Amino acid sequence: MVQKKFKRTNFANYSKLGVRRKNKQKYRRGIGLDNKMRLNMKGHLKNVRVGFRTAKKTRDLIGDLKPVTISNVKDLTKVKQGMIGMIAKVGNKNKKEILEYATKNNIKINLDAKKELSKIEDKLKQSKEKKQERKAKKIAKDKKAQKEAEKKAQKEAKAEKKELENKEGKGSSEDAEKKSEDKKEIKPEQKKPKEPKKDTLTNNYGRGK
Repeated sequence: MVQKKFKRTNFANYSKLGVRRKNKQKYRRGIGLDNKMRLNMKGHLKNVRVGFRTAKKTRDLIGDLKPVTISNVKDLTKVKQGMIGMIAKVGNKNKKEILEYATKNNIKINLDAKKELSKIEDKLKQSKEKKQERKAKKIAKDKKAQKEAEKKAQKEAKAEKKELENKEGKGSSEDAEKKSEDKKEIKPEQKKPKEPKKDTLTNNYGRGK
């Protein structure tokens, strides 16, 4: 029994509802007072009902095979005769391991193993190259920063050295000036011999000095 495909009202009238766009063809229940789909009128689209469900024996089968979800290599052991492995959303490394194990042991999977493996290898190769590029850029950046830091340190050291030399030069010149000033001692003035006191003349006419 072919499963019936349910679609929404006026899906064939508008591009946004699914004209030549299968990804937009989605089911919506009929709504509205005069909606022919809601009223189950003959010749119009059908609403989803219990009676349209598939038989239990053939329900959820994929080409008469029972699906088994696979998220790691251990889950592949569950796949037996009359079953098919459905790979879940997993990373590329995990997916690669699953596909390699499936090809070795001839386990049925919902993917073409060879094509998927080639795609995954290309992706992993690209990611590896990008990682190496990022690493190389980081190393180059670190080296550049180190060189700049060394140059800065050298400049600072030179500036400090110059400052010290200038200070030492000033100090030595000051010391030399002080020494020269100390050498130039002021000579004491030679004391003149005292002259004998002369008798002072007064108008007292012998009345005393």
